[in-house]
Amino acid sequence: MKNVARNTVVLFALFLLCVAGTAHSAGVDMKEGEWETSSETTMTMGAMAMPPMASKTTYCLTREDLVPKSEKDKDCKTLKQNVVGSTVSWRVVCGKSEGEGEITYRGTTYKGTFKLNAAEDGQTMTMNTKLAGKYLGPCPKGRK
Repeated sequence: MKNVARNTVVLFALFLLCVAGTAHSAGVDMKEGEWETSSETTMTMGAMAMPPMASKTTYCLTREDLVPKSEKDKDCKTLKQNVVGSTVSWRVVCGKSEGEGEITYRGTTYKGTFKLNAAEDGQTMTMNTKLAGKYLGPCPKGRK
């Protein structure tokens, strides 16, 4: 179970790293710059559940890149991304795992969710993540 949980956390990290914005996003109510993302993830596999795991990280977000990502997106592929008003939704595949999420921006904050279904060794694990973001300021020099 420990390996599966670790692999699932890695898949979630890959999800965050791989999601790239391709939809028209001019109308999104968000401030471009450095954002802190807080997440709380719960995982279940059959009848077993793990306690929630919390984490925080920072990303530079723009209207072209509305969902946190990085250059390490080789294992994940965004199949669909949609922007309606200030809400961004997406669907992603990372190997044998599939997920979908949604973030709604409100100027200098956002809230959202992400759900990932991971299959490993014949077992399916579901990971539900609550996302919250807050604007910190301009991106540090050299980061975009």
